Amino acid sequence: MGLTVDLGPMPDDPMCGGAIEGGGLRALLDRREFCDVVLEAGGQSFSAHSLVLAAVSPSFHQQIQQEHAKGEHGVVAGMGRKPVTIHLDNVSHAEAVQDMLSCIYGPFGLDVKESSCKTELANRDALQLAQSYQIPQLQAQVSRWLVHSLTSQNVLGRLVLCVEFGLVEVREKILEQLIADPQALPMLARHPEVTKVPKVLQDLLVRILTLLGHDFNTINANPQQASTEQAKKKEKHRHAGA
Repeated sequence: MGLTVDLGPMPDDPMCGGAIEGGGLRALLDRREFCDVVLEAGGQSFSAHSLVLAAVSPSFHQQIQQEHAKGEHGVVAGMGRKPVTIHLDNVSHAEAVQDMLSCIYGPFGLDVKESSCKTELANRDALQLAQSYQIPQLQAQVSRWLVHSLTSQNVLGRLVLCVEFGLVEVREKILEQLIADPQALPMLARHPEVTKVPKVLQDLLVRILTLLGHDFNTINANPQQASTEQAKKKEKHRHAGA
């Protein structure tokens, strides 16, 4: 005889998915419990856990080890171990650190999906952190922001960031949007800063030549031969017109 016992719906487990996915570490961070690292940037300080930072980033692991090796972080009477302080000297926008911690620990609250960085300069700092500390989630987040809400005022700055940090795929997506907009290219050409970024100009020229049916690889490999072939085509068209 089988026995069936209905216990009703099981209560939600706040730790379901592990300490990070379940929100356990994020909750500790928000309460600043067991935090033993202080990140300083943009005039602000952010608490974190050395084990978490060291686990996700070899660079953080090395920095934390170096700080402990200095012997300045022993136990302070009545206060426990003195926190390790890491100065993020190349970061002037504190929101970049907020986004990095959100990518590592998970966002504050279940419904928060927007990044804290809203400007090119802040997102540049976020890219700096992403590449310096090997945080791919942060780089992916900034990459999505770069291709969103493009305007004639911000497109050049975002292309410059792509070149600076080697974001080839993101640069391609931005260029595709530029080529698709007949009004965007003339506006970009008149931008006072465009001459300072020759790589961006080269990318645009390649795209335009491709649209016109030119084989840029052939031109780049043998410019003299390409020039001769172009001259022959012009001569042929001139005789045909006569």
